[in-house]
Amino acid sequence: MDKQMSLSSLSDELAQVRTKKKEFLTQIERIVPWGKWESMIRPCYYKGERGNKPYELELMLRLYLLQNLYNLSDEATVAEAIDSRAFSEFCGVESSNQVPDGDTLGRFRNLLICNGLQEMLFAQVVELLQARGLLLKKGTIVDSTIIAAPSSTKNRDHQRDPEAHQVKKGNEWHFGYKAHVGADKDSGLVHTLKVTAANVHDVSVVSKLLTGEEETVYGDSGYLGAEKRVGAIVRNDQGRKIKYRINRRPSQLRKLSSSGQYAARKAEHKKSSVRAKVEHVFGVVKGLLRYRKTQYRGLRKQTAKLNIMFALANLILADRPCLLA
Repeated sequence: MDKQMSLSSLSDELAQVRTKKKEFLTQIERIVPWGKWESMIRPCYYKGERGNKPYELELMLRLYLLQNLYNLSDEATVAEAIDSRAFSEFCGVESSNQVPDGDTLGRFRNLLICNGLQEMLFAQVVELLQARGLLLKKGTIVDSTIIAAPSSTKNRDHQRDPEAHQVKKGNEWHFGYKAHVGADKDSGLVHTLKVTAANVHDVSVVSKLLTGEEETVYGDSGYLGAEKRVGAIVRNDQGRKIKYRINRRPSQLRKLSSSGQYAARKAEHKKSSVRAKVEHVFGVVKGLLRYRKTQYRGLRKQTAKLNIMFALANLILADRPCLLA
């Protein structure tokens, strides 16, 4: 009897322990617009008219978000939902019988992809942030980051992902995809996302990243000449000329006189201080959420994955005290 009481008290104590994982999931519980997301997904979800009754949509959505938050496979997500107290509490399950298998989670993810729901969820987050005044869209930072793809040919098709490509960055070659983003110059939150193969040049995507409301556009030296390209957006919706404040290359600064270099470097520093804000969202996606390499093949799946990743990153960053004030 005493042994049972001690085990029970130990279980109660463990349930009250605050770990970093529990604190993070508590934050996710608070910032995700569950009702809006479920309402968006429900029309496409299984109705249960034939066969077994489908799992609750809320449970499937929570498992799917856990998979993306911790970069897990279908099987690993299900296993963690059973073994981890923090995961099971987040999903609201008490036994393994309440948790679907990995194949069911995979079918749910494919359902979202086929209906373009990840893009819709990202768009809804952008609307929520705009309503909170965190996306003014008066200035846009354009930037990109590479998401690696498996380069091995040891698979069923004996070939690499045909839609991914390689690109040289610095002295290294990278194989995969590229996420091009347009971020608000004040908050650093992403309002536009385009996904391409890694070999697509940054400057060719700029016009797709702008909202049309901008007064200024910021970017690194890879975007030089963006305003001169065919199809470039040079005036906003109000007819005013957009100022492209793109960092110059160091080689261009070295050609100036000493006094000219001082003034130019000061101007470049101002541009860089604004442009650096977009690195925060990349830091969340690749650092906090650990998404540096894709598990999926094909541009369509990669686009869906990155849309949900940047939606979560936006929600996490928007919860910072400096933006809540």
